[in-house]
Amino acid sequence: MYYNMKNKNLFGAILFGKPIQIDDEIVAYYKKNPKELDLIVDREHFYSRFLSFFFFLGLSITIGTRVLKFLFEDDFGKFINDVVLDVGSELGIAIFGGSVTAYFLELLQKRQYDQNIKFRDAIKARL
Repeated sequence: MYYNMKNKNLFGAILFGKPIQIDDEIVAYYKKNPKELDLIVDREHFYSRFLSFFFFLGLSITIGTRVLKFLFEDDFGKFINDVVLDVGSELGIAIFGGSVTAYFLELLQKRQYDQNIKFRDAIKARL
């Protein structure tokens, strides 16, 4: 199990990127549990090409349904205009909104990964 850093202001370190102070207690823990040190840098990836694909897919769906609604406003009928095209548009908005959210989460994850590497290296230096 990871070292319990509830008294080390872990919340501030994760949320605001503040550095965690490495004291003798942390060093002693990782001396006893050196395999856990490598778990600090465990990370997952979102790939930019997938995010950009879904962003443009969602944008295309949204723009396409809006254009169809504008061009064929009277020809499609009220149900198609009010339900089907609106649902298609909302689906597109959800897809590209999700990809933007995932992109920002990826940026935050990369920042956390970099902080984890620095933290791990600082502990190894003290060991």
